[in-house]
Amino acid sequence: MPRNRKSPITPVTTITKSVSGAVTTLQLDNISAGWEQWFLLLADAHWDSVSCARDLLDRHLKEARVKQARIMIFGDWFDAMQGRFDPRRSMDELRPEYRSENYYDLLVKYSYEYLKEYADLIDVFTDGNHELAVLKNANTNPLDNLIFGLRTATGANIIHGGYGGWVRFVPVITSVQFQSINLKYFHGAGAEAPVTRGVIQTNRQAVYLPDADIVVNGHNHNSYWVPIARERISHRGKQYIDIQHHVRTPGYKNEYGDGSSGWAVTKGMVPKPIGAVWMRMWFDAANNDRNHNGEIKLQFIPDVCGPEAVRIEGASYGGRVFDEDAEGA
Repeated sequence: MPRNRKSPITPVTTITKSVSGAVTTLQLDNISAGWEQWFLLLADAHWDSVSCARDLLDRHLKEARVKQARIMIFGDWFDAMQGRFDPRRSMDELRPEYRSENYYDLLVKYSYEYLKEYADLIDVFTDGNHELAVLKNANTNPLDNLIFGLRTATGANIIHGGYGGWVRFVPVITSVQFQSINLKYFHGAGAEAPVTRGVIQTNRQAVYLPDADIVVNGHNHNSYWVPIARERISHRGKQYIDIQHHVRTPGYKNEYGDGSSGWAVTKGMVPKPIGAVWMRMWFDAANNDRNHNGEIKLQFIPDVCGPEAVRIEGASYGGRVFDEDAEGA
């Protein structure tokens, strides 16, 4: 956990954003000794589902406001499975306020009302398989419409990221640009991985993502933080060892319920944790111990808990699903 300090540090970071292809660059200005900045990394909110733990999501977003943390949402903000042409639809999972012919419009409208007070904190908002399933089957992307509404109404510069991409943090300290910190995000793919929880993917990604300092995944509703130490050599011939941080965020969907019914239960799936991960960046030039050394440092703090055993009445669904969702998420 972060060390206790005599006086808390208030982030005064100025962030300049730019986009080139799949790479979003966040230039972090006004960095000096004692600087820190928090980021809330979340995915798989499934916000419109009856199984979404909105109380926990509310707490995280309110805490982000208090910390002035930047927010990054990596796919599946929407559940969006109850459309007319969606073979996954189940009336038992359709919240009463969305029971209308303009179902997708209402998802966007109510999400806008929910997120507008946090729009100034959101840096990157990306597609997940649920958003792309709506695009595939209903020719509309609710996330694109939501981001457009938030940008238009609030002036927030929210970047609409793809299913995968990069966020490049470029710290500027006393007018000197430090080496970037590179975050690779990928919403996720494949089955729920009941044995490995998907951790085996860290070894694969470490091989083909050598330039990533941070790798963030979601999708299978599991949670982990795996630091991988790497022996490296700089372009100047200096040997050093760094850490590649692998993070998976579990999301907020409590779809297992009490284990008696529902799609997840009929598919033999297991209870999953719920929550998100806080990422802390900090710089303390005055402290020259091994935790600082005059560099920007990273810390990851999972804020994860167990789901509630809640009965979802009548939600026993065994119908056809899309191929990409055949094993869950």
